[in-house]
Amino acid sequence: MKKTNAIAANFDENAVKEDLEKHINNLTNDKLNYLKKWMKDKPIDVFTDASIAISTKDKAKNAAVDAVKSVAWAAVGVKAKYRRVETISHLILSNDHLHFVDADVDGNLQTHLTFTPDQLSNAKIEYRGPKKGVDLASGITDTISKKLNKEENMINVFAITFKGDKEELTIQAHDKVVLPFEMYEMGSNSYTEDSMIANVICKTFFEKLAEKYPNLKASKAILVS
Repeated sequence: MKKTNAIAANFDENAVKEDLEKHINNLTNDKLNYLKKWMKDKPIDVFTDASIAISTKDKAKNAAVDAVKSVAWAAVGVKAKYRRVETISHLILSNDHLHFVDADVDGNLQTHLTFTPDQLSNAKIEYRGPKKGVDLASGITDTISKKLNKEENMINVFAITFKGDKEELTIQAHDKVVLPFEMYEMGSNSYTEDSMIANVICKTFFEKLAEKYPNLKASKAILVS
């Protein structure tokens, strides 16, 4: 914590913003290199973490399916406990378009949705409250999970809802980016530094989204359940 506090004390958010393109390139060429692969020739202006909203009904159904799988394996002598987890997902602002990309459990691209300026101009954004870090992704250790669950590190969720012909689609934008911790050396300062830089990119994501589409200005003033 002393190391983290020392890095935070010397961190210059404005300097990162002034050279944002360089920092985005550094992360997407290294720890988040899959983003460039998934976006192919499209530019990555800014990005943040994301997720698809899951209803209580769907969560209950998923839990029931996982329980049945666990019992089935136990019946043949294999001890296994299934627990459904969210995979890597991001929202990427690329010129005037917004891209949602997410991975399957093996880390390969599973979904790529592109939202047009017209769709974005008719969308809405609402605050959904904080989301505990333990719910964000697979492979997070107990130590990291506890750290993420501290109030100052809570990840706030904003629901962006797009109108369809028959149904609406809601994608949740997170106000922090969780970098792949396993790609860093234990005790390295790089993880803390890169996380701070990633969160400036994330903050800028919301700022640029609101500049292009004023109807998508994020605010924690109204909490939507």
